[in-house]
Amino acid sequence: MDKRILRAKIKKIREELSFERKNKLSEIIIENFLGLEEVKKAKTIMSYMDIKNEVETKKLNKRLRKLGKKVLLPSIDSSEIKVYEDIGGYKKSKFGVLEPFQKEYKGDIDIIIVPGIVFNLKGDRIGFGKGYYDKFLSADIYQKSLKISIVYNFQLLDNFVGEKFDQKIDIIIKENGVLKFLNVEK
Repeated sequence: MDKRILRAKIKKIREELSFERKNKLSEIIIENFLGLEEVKKAKTIMSYMDIKNEVETKKLNKRLRKLGKKVLLPSIDSSEIKVYEDIGGYKKSKFGVLEPFQKEYKGDIDIIIVPGIVFNLKGDRIGFGKGYYDKFLSADIYQKSLKISIVYNFQLLDNFVGEKFDQKIDIIIKENGVLKFLNVEK
């Protein structure tokens, strides 16, 4: 199926979630994420700020900081992602997302939480269509980072194939479980 059609269909379903349903599902997904052994061992985790009924990463980020994890957030600068420590202080991006702007981070990252709209059973994802994350994840420094996506069950379909430039996800966490695609012993 065409990526644009799939993206629009799943975005519409996600945006129509009620506030209560989004909160309930987000709590379950966050608990599934925090229960992963890989997450417990990680010191540095790159997340993002949720928008438009995505799983509530703002809550997740707060919990990760309480657990002593270094939380990083992306900022899109022209056509690339830059990474900043989440130490408070945000600005609204051109996409309407809150982004950090202090203390840029250039080191290794244990886990990168990768946003997206549609995912398949092979670890492929359809993002927002700009390719920012595919470009970012392809950098040599992030090849050993574990790539995890936190999604609602309805975002997982198997009627599309990823393209060769798409960066695969290692683990998908949903409200009814965890899917591991690759050898996560990176």
